[in-house]
Amino acid sequence: MNVEIGFLPKSYISEVPAGGGFFPFGIDGEVPYIIEYEGQELDIEVFFTNWMAELNKFPIYTLFAYAKIDEEEIDHTFSSANIEYVKLKMKKERFIKSKVQDNKQFEIVMSYLYSQGSMNDFAGWSLSEDLFSFDKRDMKTLLRRRKVHMPVITLQKDSTMFWICYDGSSVISISNDTLFSTLDSVISSFPTGVKGMEIEYEE
Repeated sequence: MNVEIGFLPKSYISEVPAGGGFFPFGIDGEVPYIIEYEGQELDIEVFFTNWMAELNKFPIYTLFAYAKIDEEEIDHTFSSANIEYVKLKMKKERFIKSKVQDNKQFEIVMSYLYSQGSMNDFAGWSLSEDLFSFDKRDMKTLLRRRKVHMPVITLQKDSTMFWICYDGSSVISISNDTLFSTLDSVISSFPTGVKGMEIEYEE
């Protein structure tokens, strides 16, 4: 399996998030390392499930938006797998935040993360600590700037979160952990048999 991997310019992070842009949520704290993972033949669910097992930074905290129609199924699936979770409602949006204790649980939650992220809903996870909260903040829209309730990630020391990008085409990590300071160190942490192919992005 090949993974295309590259650093995104820090200019992609704006003090005022843009709806439909990089990144449509609040980010607090220093973010020196922003990396995108993609590949035409990359099975994102399988790769990240295997990689999270390799990194072994449990518990993993996840947050994703969901539709009311899916609530019963999610309740049943998470309860059956003993996944600890809470439901949150922000205005018209519904979210589920979960605490994942092992890779078996992560594999279950990852299918929902990827499904929701592919529908352009918010979907992300953080390693070892809960980085997620909500706040009412300015967001740029097509016509103007307005205040909206949005997910916010707050990076502490050695923090990392992953966000599933639009249409599920890629995943982006936002980190200040030195593991993510070079592409070589990230690639060396990949599961056996996964090859990292470095790509460069223009500023």
